[in-house]
Amino acid sequence: MQYNVSQLLQKPIGSTRRYTLDEDIRGLDPELVPVTPLTGEVELLRIHSGVLVTGDLTVTVEMTCSRCLRPVAIQAQVHLEESFRPLTDVVTGRFIPPQEYEGTEEELMDAALLIDDHHILNIGEIVRQNIWLSLPMYPTCTGEAAESCLAIAAELQKAEEASQEGIQSNGSEAPEVDPRWAALLALRDKLDEA
Repeated sequence: MQYNVSQLLQKPIGSTRRYTLDEDIRGLDPELVPVTPLTGEVELLRIHSGVLVTGDLTVTVEMTCSRCLRPVAIQAQVHLEESFRPLTDVVTGRFIPPQEYEGTEEELMDAALLIDDHHILNIGEIVRQNIWLSLPMYPTCTGEAAESCLAIAAELQKAEEASQEGIQSNGSEAPEVDPRWAALLALRDKLDEA
């Protein structure tokens, strides 16, 4: 996800380059577990202050269901739109101080948004950040309702069967239920009463 933009920086404003991505991003972030390669297209547009990168990318990553704690594949749709500024003039090699551009100092000195002194534009960090932003905060394996989670439904069924067996064998005494699922069983009983 690195592009040499020295030729593009010498072109007039409005010049473009398009690239198709099919990248393995396993080394991009140790906490991101990609299931599929990152695919899509990016466009590099020459603007007055450098290069504007736009694109739509897709990747499927493995996350943990926030309900049943089992692995789940979540597809991330990533939309990029970032402006990158060069550190050096492509013709003279002169360092270009941030004061020559408009914007906040923080934006102008953000290392992820700089074209290095060899005119290499790296979109890796921007892609990584945008993947995380496009993923759900609390991923789930299915649906909106907790009952639609197959693992939770199965555990609730087991807990109910164990409870019924305990009542039948002891009269009114239920066997001990796994404490992690007992709270869900109690919640379901409250919902049934309502």
